[in-house]
Amino acid sequence: MLVGKAVDRLWAKDPTLWRGPEGKKQSLGRNFAWLDLPEQIGPYMGRVRELVAETKREGFQDVVFIAMGDSNLAAEALLHTPAEKRYRRMFFLDSADPSAVRTVDQQLDFGVTLFVIASKSGKRIETHALLLYFLNRLKAQRISEPARCFIAVTEEDSYLSELAKNYGFLRIFYDPPGIKGRYSSLIHFGLLLSAIWTSEPETFVSIAMAMRDLCRQPSSAGKNPALELAALLVAGAMEGREKLLLTATKSLQALTPRIGQLVGASISKAGHGLIPVSDELPKWSENYRRGCMAAVLTMHGDPDVEVKEFEMQLRTAGVPTVAIELNSPEEFGAEMFKWEIATALACAPLNVNPFDEPDVQEGRERVSGMLETFSTKHEWPTRTARVREKGIELYAEGDTRLQISTLSLSEALRTFFEAKEVDGYLALIAFAGNNPTIGAALGRLREQLASCLGIPIVLSFGPRYLRNFEQVYKGGPSTGLFLILTSEPAEDIDIPGAGYTFGQLQLALALSDFQSLVSRRMLTVHLHFTQGLEMGLAEVEQIVRKL
Repeated sequence: MLVGKAVDRLWAKDPTLWRGPEGKKQSLGRNFAWLDLPEQIGPYMGRVRELVAETKREGFQDVVFIAMGDSNLAAEALLHTPAEKRYRRMFFLDSADPSAVRTVDQQLDFGVTLFVIASKSGKRIETHALLLYFLNRLKAQRISEPARCFIAVTEEDSYLSELAKNYGFLRIFYDPPGIKGRYSSLIHFGLLLSAIWTSEPETFVSIAMAMRDLCRQPSSAGKNPALELAALLVAGAMEGREKLLLTATKSLQALTPRIGQLVGASISKAGHGLIPVSDELPKWSENYRRGCMAAVLTMHGDPDVEVKEFEMQLRTAGVPTVAIELNSPEEFGAEMFKWEIATALACAPLNVNPFDEPDVQEGRERVSGMLETFSTKHEWPTRTARVREKGIELYAEGDTRLQISTLSLSEALRTFFEAKEVDGYLALIAFAGNNPTIGAALGRLREQLASCLGIPIVLSFGPRYLRNFEQVYKGGPSTGLFLILTSEPAEDIDIPGAGYTFGQLQLALALSDFQSLVSRRMLTVHLHFTQGLEMGLAEVEQIVRKL
Protein backbone atom coordinates (compact mmCIF):
# COMPACT_ATOMS: atom_id res chain seq x y z
CA MET A 1 0.00 0.00 0.00
CA LEU A 2 0.98 3.67 -0.01
CA VAL A 3 3.90 4.52 2.24
CA GLY A 4 3.30 7.20 4.83
CA LYS A 5 5.76 9.67 3.36
CA ALA A 6 4.57 9.36 -0.25
CA VAL A 7 2.73 12.69 -0.25
CA ASP A 8 5.70 14.57 1.19
CA ARG A 9 8.05 12.93 -1.29
CA LEU A 10 5.82 13.81 -4.25
CA TRP A 11 5.62 17.48 -3.30
CA ALA A 12 9.38 17.46 -2.60
CA LYS A 13 9.74 16.29 -6.24
CA ASP A 14 11.64 13.16 -5.24
CA PRO A 15 12.15 10.99 -8.36
CA THR A 16 12.97 7.97 -6.21
CA LEU A 17 9.28 7.79 -5.28
CA TRP A 18 8.93 5.54 -8.32
CA ARG A 19 11.29 2.60 -8.43
CA GLY A 20 13.06 1.76 -11.65
CA PRO A 21 16.44 1.67 -13.41
CA GLU A 22 18.88 4.25 -12.13
CA GLY A 23 19.24 5.66 -15.62
CA LYS A 24 15.62 6.76 -15.58
CA LYS A 25 15.76 8.73 -12.34
CA GLN A 26 16.97 11.87 -14.07
CA SER A 27 14.21 11.73 -16.68
CA LEU A 28 11.62 11.14 -13.97
CA GLY A 29 12.89 14.22 -12.18
CA ARG A 30 12.01 16.37 -15.20
CA ASN A 31 8.31 15.57 -14.87
CA PHE A 32 7.38 17.54 -11.76
CA ALA A 33 6.60 20.94 -13.29
CA TRP A 34 2.86 20.23 -13.30
CA LEU A 35 2.82 20.43 -9.51
CA ASP A 36 3.58 24.16 -9.80
CA LEU A 37 0.68 24.92 -12.13
CA PRO A 38 -1.74 26.23 -9.46
CA GLU A 39 0.68 29.14 -8.90
CA GLN A 40 1.35 29.65 -12.62
CA ILE A 41 -2.12 29.31 -14.10
CA GLY A 42 -3.33 32.79 -13.08
CA PRO A 43 -0.78 34.72 -15.16
CA TYR A 44 -1.26 32.15 -17.96
CA MET A 45 -5.01 32.81 -18.06
CA GLY A 46 -4.31 36.54 -17.96
CA ARG A 47 -2.23 36.21 -21.13
CA VAL A 48 -5.04 34.20 -22.69
CA ARG A 49 -7.52 37.01 -22.04
CA GLU A 50 -5.17 39.50 -23.70
CA LEU A 51 -5.06 37.18 -26.70
CA VAL A 52 -8.86 37.00 -26.79
CA ALA A 53 -9.05 40.80 -26.84
CA GLU A 54 -6.62 40.84 -29.77
CA THR A 55 -8.70 38.34 -31.76
CA LYS A 56 -11.83 40.39 -31.13
CA ARG A 57 -10.07 43.47 -32.49
CA GLU A 58 -9.15 41.43 -35.56
CA GLY A 59 -12.86 40.74 -36.12
CA PHE A 60 -13.00 37.01 -35.39
CA GLN A 61 -16.43 35.74 -34.32
CA ASP A 62 -16.11 31.94 -34.59
CA VAL A 63 -13.45 29.49 -33.39
CA VAL A 64 -12.36 26.07 -34.67
CA PHE A 65 -10.39 24.23 -31.98
CA ILE A 66 -8.20 21.49 -33.52
CA ALA A 67 -6.46 19.06 -31.20
CA MET A 68 -5.66 15.35 -31.16
CA GLY A 69 -4.06 14.97 -27.76
CA ASP A 70 -5.24 15.49 -24.22
CA SER A 71 -6.66 18.99 -24.69
CA ASN A 72 -9.35 17.67 -27.03
CA LEU A 73 -10.87 15.70 -24.14
CA ALA A 74 -10.95 18.87 -22.04
CA ALA A 75 -12.70 20.74 -24.86
CA GLU A 76 -15.27 17.99 -25.27
CA ALA A 77 -15.96 17.96 -21.54
CA LEU A 78 -16.71 21.71 -21.57
CA LEU A 79 -18.85 21.49 -24.71
CA HIS A 80 -21.31 19.37 -22.75
CA THR A 81 -21.86 22.05 -20.12
CA PRO A 82 -24.15 25.11 -20.31
CA ALA A 83 -21.23 27.51 -19.69
CA GLU A 84 -21.46 30.74 -21.71
CA LYS A 85 -19.00 31.23 -24.59
CA ARG A 86 -17.11 34.38 -25.64
CA TYR A 87 -17.44 33.70 -29.36
CA ARG A 88 -20.53 33.38 -31.53
CA ARG A 89 -19.81 29.76 -32.44
CA MET A 90 -17.26 27.18 -31.39
CA PHE A 91 -16.34 24.10 -33.44
CA PHE A 92 -14.26 21.22 -32.14
CA LEU A 93 -12.34 18.91 -34.50
CA ASP A 94 -10.28 15.94 -33.35
CA SER A 95 -10.82 13.61 -36.29
CA ALA A 96 -9.25 12.81 -39.66
CA ASP A 97 -12.54 11.34 -40.86
CA PRO A 98 -13.54 13.02 -44.16
CA SER A 99 -17.19 13.37 -43.12
CA ALA A 100 -16.17 15.05 -39.83
CA VAL A 101 -13.88 17.48 -41.64
CA ARG A 102 -16.55 18.27 -44.23
CA THR A 103 -19.24 18.79 -41.58
CA VAL A 104 -17.15 21.50 -39.91
CA ASP A 105 -16.04 23.02 -43.22
CA GLN A 106 -19.58 23.46 -44.53
CA GLN A 107 -20.62 25.49 -41.47
CA LEU A 108 -17.77 27.98 -41.53
CA ASP A 109 -17.82 31.64 -42.38
CA PHE A 110 -14.13 31.75 -43.28
CA GLY A 111 -13.89 35.52 -43.17
CA VAL A 112 -14.50 35.62 -39.40
CA THR A 113 -13.21 32.20 -38.29
CA LEU A 114 -10.16 31.74 -36.05
CA PHE A 115 -8.38 28.35 -36.09
CA VAL A 116 -6.66 27.27 -32.88
CA ILE A 117 -4.18 24.41 -33.36
CA ALA A 118 -3.25 22.84 -30.01
CA SER A 119 -0.37 20.37 -29.88
CA LYS A 120 2.66 20.20 -27.61
CA SER A 121 4.87 18.93 -30.43
CA GLY A 122 2.92 19.54 -33.63
CA LYS A 123 4.29 16.34 -35.13
CA ARG A 124 1.01 14.46 -35.16
CA ILE A 125 0.25 13.78 -38.76
CA GLU A 126 -3.51 14.33 -38.39
CA THR A 127 -3.00 17.77 -36.86
CA HIS A 128 -0.64 18.79 -39.63
CA ALA A 129 -3.07 17.51 -42.27
CA LEU A 130 -5.92 19.61 -40.84
CA LEU A 131 -3.67 22.67 -40.71
CA LEU A 132 -2.75 22.26 -44.38
CA TYR A 133 -6.36 21.67 -45.37
CA PHE A 134 -7.86 24.72 -43.69
CA LEU A 135 -4.97 26.95 -44.74
CA ASN A 136 -5.69 25.91 -48.32
CA ARG A 137 -9.43 26.52 -47.84
CA LEU A 138 -8.75 30.05 -46.60
CA LYS A 139 -6.62 30.71 -49.66
CA ALA A 140 -9.43 29.38 -51.88
CA GLN A 141 -11.79 31.85 -50.19
CA ARG A 142 -9.36 34.65 -51.14
CA ILE A 143 -8.74 35.56 -47.52
CA SER A 144 -5.84 38.00 -47.39
CA GLU A 145 -3.04 36.76 -45.10
CA PRO A 146 -4.74 33.39 -44.38
CA ALA A 147 -2.06 32.33 -41.88
CA ARG A 148 -3.16 35.20 -39.62
CA CYS A 149 -6.39 33.26 -39.06
CA PHE A 150 -4.38 30.73 -37.01
CA ILE A 151 -3.11 30.58 -33.44
CA ALA A 152 -0.76 27.81 -32.27
CA VAL A 153 -0.89 26.55 -28.68
CA THR A 154 2.30 24.58 -28.19
CA GLU A 155 5.66 24.42 -26.42
CA GLU A 156 8.65 26.60 -27.19
CA ASP A 157 10.97 25.23 -29.91
CA SER A 158 8.39 22.62 -30.96
CA TYR A 159 7.78 21.63 -34.58
CA LEU A 160 4.43 23.43 -34.46
CA SER A 161 6.05 26.64 -33.20
CA GLU A 162 8.47 26.56 -36.13
CA LEU A 163 5.61 25.97 -38.57
CA ALA A 164 3.69 28.86 -37.04
CA LYS A 165 6.67 31.20 -37.39
CA ASN A 166 7.29 30.14 -40.98
CA TYR A 167 3.66 30.55 -42.00
CA GLY A 168 3.19 33.78 -40.04
CA PHE A 169 0.41 32.79 -37.62
CA LEU A 170 -1.45 35.56 -35.79
CA ARG A 171 0.05 34.39 -32.49
CA ILE A 172 1.96 31.51 -30.91
CA PHE A 173 0.84 30.80 -27.37
CA TYR A 174 3.38 28.84 -25.35
CA ASP A 175 2.46 26.32 -22.67
CA PRO A 176 4.64 26.08 -19.57
CA PRO A 177 7.50 23.75 -20.61
CA GLY A 178 8.18 20.17 -19.61
CA ILE A 179 4.68 19.02 -18.68
CA LYS A 180 3.23 15.79 -20.07
CA GLY A 181 -0.09 16.22 -21.82
CA ARG A 182 -2.12 14.05 -19.48
CA TYR A 183 -0.75 16.01 -16.48
CA SER A 184 -1.69 19.35 -18.07
CA SER A 185 -5.35 19.60 -17.09
CA LEU A 186 -4.98 22.97 -15.39
CA ILE A 187 -3.44 24.31 -18.60
CA HIS A 188 -6.14 22.84 -20.83
CA PHE A 189 -9.13 23.90 -18.76
CA GLY A 190 -7.53 27.24 -17.90
CA LEU A 191 -6.91 27.96 -21.59
CA LEU A 192 -10.37 26.94 -22.74
CA LEU A 193 -12.36 28.50 -19.91
CA SER A 194 -10.62 31.88 -20.24
CA ALA A 195 -10.31 31.91 -24.06
CA ILE A 196 -13.61 30.48 -25.26
CA TRP A 197 -15.84 30.26 -22.23
CA THR A 198 -16.52 33.29 -20.02
CA SER A 199 -14.93 31.98 -16.84
CA GLU A 200 -13.14 34.42 -14.55
CA PRO A 201 -9.49 33.44 -13.94
CA GLU A 202 -9.71 34.44 -10.28
CA THR A 203 -12.39 31.82 -9.60
CA PHE A 204 -10.53 29.08 -11.45
CA VAL A 205 -7.25 29.87 -9.69
CA SER A 206 -8.74 30.04 -6.20
CA ILE A 207 -10.38 26.63 -6.65
CA ALA A 208 -7.12 25.15 -7.98
CA MET A 209 -5.11 26.59 -5.09
CA ALA A 210 -7.58 25.25 -2.54
CA MET A 211 -7.34 21.78 -4.11
CA ARG A 212 -3.55 22.00 -4.08
CA ASP A 213 -3.57 22.78 -0.36
CA LEU A 214 -5.87 19.83 0.37
CA CYS A 215 -3.74 17.46 -1.70
CA ARG A 216 -0.57 18.49 0.14
CA GLN A 217 -1.93 17.31 3.48
CA PRO A 218 0.17 14.45 4.93
CA SER A 219 -1.52 11.12 5.52
CA SER A 220 -1.50 11.79 9.27
CA ALA A 221 -3.81 14.79 8.74
CA GLY A 222 -6.54 12.39 7.66
CA LYS A 223 -8.21 14.39 4.86
CA ASN A 224 -6.28 14.37 1.61
CA PRO A 225 -8.70 13.67 -1.28
CA ALA A 226 -5.92 12.67 -3.66
CA LEU A 227 -4.49 10.20 -1.17
CA GLU A 228 -7.94 8.67 -0.66
CA LEU A 229 -8.33 8.23 -4.43
CA ALA A 230 -4.82 6.79 -4.73
CA ALA A 231 -5.61 4.24 -2.01
CA LEU A 232 -8.69 3.13 -3.99
CA LEU A 233 -6.68 2.73 -7.20
CA VAL A 234 -3.87 0.83 -5.52
CA ALA A 235 -6.16 -1.50 -3.56
CA GLY A 236 -8.19 -2.25 -6.66
CA ALA A 237 -5.14 -2.96 -8.80
CA MET A 238 -3.55 -5.19 -6.17
CA GLU A 239 -6.81 -7.11 -5.59
CA GLY A 240 -7.17 -7.87 -9.29
CA ARG A 241 -9.86 -5.26 -9.96
CA GLU A 242 -8.50 -4.31 -13.35
CA LYS A 243 -11.42 -2.21 -14.59
CA LEU A 244 -12.19 1.33 -13.42
CA LEU A 245 -15.86 2.06 -14.07
CA LEU A 246 -16.53 5.79 -14.50
CA THR A 247 -20.11 6.98 -14.59
CA ALA A 248 -21.58 10.47 -14.25
CA THR A 249 -24.61 12.70 -14.58
CA LYS A 250 -25.18 14.42 -17.92
CA SER A 251 -22.91 17.47 -17.50
CA LEU A 252 -19.96 15.32 -16.44
CA GLN A 253 -20.27 12.34 -18.78
CA ALA A 254 -17.76 13.84 -21.21
CA LEU A 255 -15.25 14.40 -18.37
CA THR A 256 -15.00 10.68 -17.57
CA PRO A 257 -12.87 9.79 -20.65
CA ARG A 258 -10.33 12.43 -19.56
CA ILE A 259 -10.11 10.81 -16.12
CA GLY A 260 -9.91 7.36 -17.66
CA GLN A 261 -7.17 8.39 -20.06
CA LEU A 262 -5.07 9.88 -17.25
CA VAL A 263 -5.39 6.89 -14.91
CA GLY A 264 -5.22 4.19 -17.55
CA ALA A 265 -2.27 5.51 -19.56
CA SER A 266 -0.26 6.27 -16.40
CA ILE A 267 -0.78 2.92 -14.66
CA SER A 268 -1.10 0.43 -17.55
CA LYS A 269 2.39 -0.89 -18.27
CA ALA A 270 4.00 -4.29 -18.91
CA GLY A 271 0.71 -6.22 -19.07
CA HIS A 272 -0.69 -4.85 -15.81
CA GLY A 273 -2.79 -1.85 -14.84
CA LEU A 274 -6.36 -0.56 -15.12
CA ILE A 275 -8.83 -0.50 -18.00
CA PRO A 276 -11.12 2.57 -17.75
CA VAL A 277 -14.75 1.98 -18.74
CA SER A 278 -16.60 5.26 -19.21
CA ASP A 279 -19.89 6.03 -20.87
CA GLU A 280 -23.39 7.20 -20.24
CA LEU A 281 -25.08 5.44 -17.33
CA PRO A 282 -24.51 1.72 -17.90
CA LYS A 283 -27.10 -0.91 -17.12
CA TRP A 284 -26.36 -3.05 -14.11
CA SER A 285 -24.42 -6.21 -14.92
CA GLU A 286 -23.28 -8.98 -12.60
CA ASN A 287 -19.94 -8.58 -14.30
CA TYR A 288 -19.38 -5.37 -12.32
CA ARG A 289 -19.48 -7.40 -9.11
CA ARG A 290 -16.08 -8.87 -9.93
CA GLY A 291 -13.01 -7.23 -11.35
CA CYS A 292 -14.28 -3.64 -11.04
CA MET A 293 -13.99 -0.53 -8.92
CA ALA A 294 -15.96 2.61 -9.62
CA ALA A 295 -16.06 6.40 -9.44
CA VAL A 296 -19.46 8.10 -9.63
CA LEU A 297 -19.46 11.80 -10.55
CA THR A 298 -22.43 14.13 -10.16
CA MET A 299 -22.88 17.80 -11.03
CA HIS A 300 -24.94 19.92 -8.66
CA GLY A 301 -28.24 20.64 -10.37
CA ASP A 302 -28.12 17.67 -12.76
CA PRO A 303 -30.87 15.02 -12.51
CA ASP A 304 -29.16 12.26 -10.56
CA VAL A 305 -31.77 9.66 -9.56
CA GLU A 306 -30.55 6.99 -11.99
CA VAL A 307 -26.91 7.64 -11.16
CA LYS A 308 -27.58 7.41 -7.42
CA GLU A 309 -29.48 4.16 -7.93
CA PHE A 310 -26.59 2.71 -9.91
CA GLU A 311 -24.15 3.82 -7.20
CA MET A 312 -26.29 2.02 -4.63
CA GLN A 313 -26.22 -1.15 -6.74
CA LEU A 314 -22.45 -0.97 -6.91
CA ARG A 315 -22.06 -0.52 -3.18
CA THR A 316 -24.58 -3.27 -2.39
CA ALA A 317 -22.61 -5.63 -4.62
CA GLY A 318 -19.42 -4.80 -2.74
CA VAL A 319 -17.77 -2.88 -5.58
CA PRO A 320 -15.27 -0.36 -4.13
CA THR A 321 -16.84 2.98 -5.08
CA VAL A 322 -16.02 6.65 -4.61
CA ALA A 323 -18.63 9.41 -5.07
CA ILE A 324 -17.60 12.89 -6.23
CA GLU A 325 -19.82 15.97 -6.58
CA LEU A 326 -18.88 19.12 -8.51
CA ASN A 327 -20.66 22.45 -8.56
CA SER A 328 -19.55 24.13 -11.81
CA PRO A 329 -17.25 23.77 -14.84
CA GLU A 330 -14.73 26.03 -13.06
CA GLU A 331 -14.00 23.01 -10.84
CA PHE A 332 -13.01 20.73 -13.74
CA GLY A 333 -9.34 21.75 -13.66
CA ALA A 334 -9.00 21.32 -9.90
CA GLU A 335 -10.79 17.98 -9.99
CA MET A 336 -8.44 16.71 -12.68
CA PHE A 337 -5.46 18.06 -10.73
CA LYS A 338 -6.62 15.92 -7.80
CA TRP A 339 -6.80 12.86 -10.06
CA GLU A 340 -3.32 13.63 -11.42
CA ILE A 341 -1.85 13.67 -7.91
CA ALA A 342 -3.77 10.52 -6.97
CA THR A 343 -2.56 8.71 -10.07
CA ALA A 344 1.08 9.70 -9.55
CA LEU A 345 0.87 8.52 -5.93
CA ALA A 346 -0.79 5.24 -6.94
CA CYS A 347 2.00 4.48 -9.40
CA ALA A 348 4.60 4.36 -6.60
CA PRO A 349 3.55 1.11 -4.87
CA LEU A 350 2.54 -0.34 -8.27
CA ASN A 351 6.15 0.17 -9.41
CA VAL A 352 5.38 1.99 -12.67
CA ASN A 353 6.58 5.26 -14.17
CA PRO A 354 3.43 7.41 -14.45
CA PHE A 355 4.89 9.68 -17.13
CA ASP A 356 6.07 7.37 -19.92
CA GLU A 357 4.24 5.63 -22.78
CA PRO A 358 6.49 2.74 -23.78
CA ASP A 359 4.01 1.03 -26.09
CA VAL A 360 2.96 3.74 -28.54
CA GLN A 361 5.99 4.98 -30.48
CA GLU A 362 6.39 2.06 -32.87
CA GLY A 363 2.82 2.48 -34.11
CA ARG A 364 3.46 6.13 -35.00
CA GLU A 365 6.61 5.21 -36.90
CA ARG A 366 4.74 2.47 -38.79
CA VAL A 367 2.06 4.93 -39.97
CA SER A 368 4.68 7.30 -41.40
CA GLY A 369 6.33 4.48 -43.33
CA MET A 370 3.00 3.18 -44.59
CA LEU A 371 1.90 6.58 -45.87
CA GLU A 372 5.26 7.25 -47.50
CA THR A 373 4.97 3.97 -49.40
CA PHE A 374 1.39 4.69 -50.40
CA SER A 375 2.13 8.22 -51.61
CA THR A 376 4.93 6.96 -53.89
CA LYS A 377 3.74 3.47 -54.92
CA HIS A 378 -0.01 3.71 -54.22
CA GLU A 379 0.10 0.36 -52.42
CA TRP A 380 -1.14 -0.75 -49.01
CA PRO A 381 0.47 -3.64 -47.12
CA THR A 382 -0.66 -6.99 -48.58
CA ARG A 383 -3.54 -8.44 -46.61
CA THR A 384 -6.05 -11.26 -47.01
CA ALA A 385 -9.72 -10.90 -46.13
CA ARG A 386 -10.82 -14.04 -44.25
CA VAL A 387 -14.49 -13.37 -44.97
CA ARG A 388 -16.24 -11.16 -47.55
CA GLU A 389 -19.98 -10.87 -47.08
CA LYS A 390 -22.67 -8.22 -47.61
CA GLY A 391 -20.20 -5.38 -48.11
CA ILE A 392 -18.07 -6.34 -45.10
CA GLU A 393 -14.48 -7.58 -45.22
CA LEU A 394 -13.14 -9.35 -42.13
CA TYR A 395 -9.40 -9.43 -41.46
CA ALA A 396 -7.68 -11.53 -38.82
CA GLU A 397 -4.08 -12.61 -38.40
CA GLY A 398 -1.89 -14.49 -35.94
CA ASP A 399 -3.59 -16.12 -32.96
CA THR A 400 -6.96 -14.67 -33.95
CA ARG A 401 -6.80 -16.33 -37.37
CA LEU A 402 -6.46 -19.71 -35.64
CA GLN A 403 -9.31 -18.91 -33.22
CA ILE A 404 -12.10 -17.94 -35.61
CA SER A 405 -14.23 -19.80 -38.13
CA THR A 406 -14.29 -18.46 -41.68
CA LEU A 407 -17.50 -20.21 -42.80
CA SER A 408 -19.42 -16.92 -42.64
CA LEU A 409 -19.30 -13.49 -41.08
CA SER A 410 -21.69 -14.62 -38.37
CA GLU A 411 -19.57 -17.67 -37.51
CA ALA A 412 -16.37 -15.63 -37.57
CA LEU A 413 -17.76 -13.12 -35.08
CA ARG A 414 -19.35 -15.82 -32.92
CA THR A 415 -16.08 -17.73 -32.57
CA PHE A 416 -14.17 -14.50 -32.02
CA PHE A 417 -16.48 -13.46 -29.17
CA GLU A 418 -16.21 -16.96 -27.65
CA ALA A 419 -12.55 -16.21 -26.97
CA LYS A 420 -13.53 -13.64 -24.31
CA GLU A 421 -12.16 -13.97 -20.82
CA VAL A 422 -14.60 -14.09 -17.92
CA ASP A 423 -13.11 -10.95 -16.39
CA GLY A 424 -12.12 -9.42 -19.70
CA TYR A 425 -13.49 -6.65 -21.89
CA LEU A 426 -14.08 -5.87 -25.55
CA ALA A 427 -12.64 -2.71 -27.11
CA LEU A 428 -14.81 -1.42 -29.95
CA ILE A 429 -12.54 0.91 -31.94
CA ALA A 430 -14.33 2.90 -34.65
CA PHE A 431 -12.20 4.95 -37.03
CA ALA A 432 -15.04 7.32 -37.86
CA GLY A 433 -16.44 10.75 -37.16
CA ASN A 434 -18.67 10.81 -34.11
CA ASN A 435 -21.82 12.34 -35.61
CA PRO A 436 -25.21 11.75 -33.91
CA THR A 437 -26.32 9.02 -36.34
CA ILE A 438 -23.09 7.04 -36.11
CA GLY A 439 -22.86 7.63 -32.37
CA ALA A 440 -26.38 6.25 -31.88
CA ALA A 441 -25.64 3.18 -34.03
CA LEU A 442 -22.41 2.46 -32.15
CA GLY A 443 -24.25 2.97 -28.85
CA ARG A 444 -26.83 0.36 -29.85
CA LEU A 445 -24.12 -2.06 -30.94
CA ARG A 446 -22.25 -1.51 -27.69
CA GLU A 447 -25.37 -2.25 -25.66
CA GLN A 448 -26.08 -5.39 -27.68
CA LEU A 449 -22.53 -6.64 -27.26
CA ALA A 450 -22.58 -5.97 -23.51
CA SER A 451 -25.83 -7.94 -23.18
CA CYS A 452 -24.60 -10.77 -25.40
CA LEU A 453 -21.09 -11.16 -23.98
CA GLY A 454 -21.62 -10.16 -20.35
CA ILE A 455 -18.38 -8.16 -20.25
CA PRO A 456 -17.71 -4.40 -20.36
CA ILE A 457 -17.54 -2.86 -23.84
CA VAL A 458 -15.13 0.06 -24.18
CA LEU A 459 -15.99 2.32 -27.13
CA SER A 460 -13.14 4.34 -28.61
CA PHE A 461 -13.05 6.59 -31.67
CA GLY A 462 -9.99 6.61 -33.92
CA PRO A 463 -7.69 8.24 -34.56
CA ARG A 464 -7.95 10.21 -31.33
CA TYR A 465 -7.92 6.96 -29.34
CA LEU A 466 -4.33 6.49 -30.53
CA ARG A 467 -3.41 9.67 -28.65
CA ASN A 468 -5.45 8.90 -25.53
CA PHE A 469 -6.01 5.18 -24.91
CA GLU A 470 -3.38 3.40 -27.01
CA GLN A 471 -1.08 2.89 -24.03
CA VAL A 472 -4.00 1.49 -22.01
CA TYR A 473 -4.85 -1.20 -24.54
CA LYS A 474 -1.30 -2.14 -25.50
CA GLY A 475 0.38 -1.83 -22.11
CA GLY A 476 -2.46 -2.86 -19.79
CA PRO A 477 -3.95 -6.22 -18.78
CA SER A 478 -4.02 -8.64 -21.72
CA THR A 479 -7.65 -9.63 -21.17
CA GLY A 480 -9.25 -7.76 -24.05
CA LEU A 481 -10.76 -8.54 -27.43
CA PHE A 482 -10.30 -5.80 -30.04
CA LEU A 483 -12.79 -5.08 -32.81
CA ILE A 484 -11.59 -2.39 -35.25
CA LEU A 485 -14.15 -0.78 -37.59
CA THR A 486 -13.30 1.16 -40.75
CA SER A 487 -15.27 2.09 -43.87
CA GLU A 488 -14.98 3.46 -47.37
CA PRO A 489 -15.78 7.18 -47.21
CA ALA A 490 -18.79 8.33 -49.20
CA GLU A 491 -16.74 11.28 -50.43
CA ASP A 492 -13.05 11.65 -49.67
CA ILE A 493 -11.00 14.84 -49.25
CA ASP A 494 -7.47 15.48 -50.51
CA ILE A 495 -4.81 16.67 -48.09
CA PRO A 496 -2.91 19.47 -49.90
CA GLY A 497 0.56 18.36 -50.95
CA ALA A 498 0.42 15.03 -49.11
CA GLY A 499 -0.20 12.56 -51.92
CA TYR A 500 -3.06 10.92 -50.02
CA THR A 501 -6.52 11.78 -48.70
CA PHE A 502 -8.05 12.08 -45.25
CA GLY A 503 -9.78 8.74 -45.79
CA GLN A 504 -6.48 7.10 -46.70
CA LEU A 505 -4.77 8.70 -43.70
CA GLN A 506 -7.46 7.34 -41.42
CA LEU A 507 -7.19 3.86 -42.97
CA ALA A 508 -3.39 3.91 -42.53
CA LEU A 509 -3.82 4.74 -38.84
CA ALA A 510 -6.27 1.84 -38.46
CA LEU A 511 -4.05 -0.63 -40.35
CA SER A 512 -1.06 0.33 -38.23
CA ASP A 513 -3.08 -0.12 -35.07
CA PHE A 514 -4.27 -3.54 -36.26
CA GLN A 515 -0.69 -4.64 -36.93
CA SER A 516 0.46 -3.33 -33.57
CA LEU A 517 -2.21 -5.24 -31.67
CA VAL A 518 -1.56 -8.44 -33.65
CA SER A 519 2.19 -8.19 -33.01
CA ARG A 520 1.40 -8.23 -29.29
CA ARG A 521 -0.66 -11.42 -29.75
CA MET A 522 -3.86 -9.64 -28.83
CA LEU A 523 -7.05 -11.15 -30.25
CA THR A 524 -8.03 -8.61 -32.91
CA VAL A 525 -10.55 -8.51 -35.77
CA HIS A 526 -10.75 -5.71 -38.33
CA LEU A 527 -14.07 -5.16 -40.11
CA HIS A 528 -13.92 -2.93 -43.18
CA PHE A 529 -17.30 -1.72 -44.47
CA THR A 530 -17.03 -1.28 -48.24
CA GLN A 531 -20.56 0.15 -48.56
CA GLY A 532 -20.25 2.76 -45.84
CA LEU A 533 -20.30 2.82 -42.07
CA GLU A 534 -24.06 3.02 -41.52
CA MET A 535 -24.84 -0.02 -43.67
CA GLY A 536 -21.99 -1.99 -42.16
CA LEU A 537 -23.04 -1.21 -38.59
CA ALA A 538 -26.64 -2.18 -39.36
CA GLU A 539 -25.48 -5.56 -40.66
CA VAL A 540 -23.26 -6.22 -37.64
CA GLU A 541 -26.15 -5.24 -35.34
CA GLN A 542 -28.32 -7.89 -36.97
CA ILE A 543 -25.63 -10.54 -36.56
CA VAL A 544 -25.01 -9.73 -32.88
CA ARG A 545 -28.76 -9.73 -32.21
CA LYS A 546 -28.93 -13.37 -33.36
CA LEU A 547 -25.90 -14.63 -31.43
